[in-house]
Amino acid sequence: MPGERAIHIGIFVLTLVGLCSLSAWASYEYLRETLILEISSIALSWGLILLVLYVSFKALDWNWWR
Repeated sequence: MPGERAIHIGIFVLTLVGLCSLSAWASYEYLRETLILEISSIALSWGLILLVLYVSFKALDWNWWR
């Protein structure tokens, strides 16, 4: 059980870091002119990524955060 929990945490962290850095790069690259759009798009995309990951883990019944 602890090994499985570590794997789930690793999957979550690596997916989160990869998707967040990809969205930050895309927001920076395509919205360079307006700082407020760049910041808000990064925050929005990170929020959506967290929501999708949470719903995915909930649907798969992975309760590693308990």
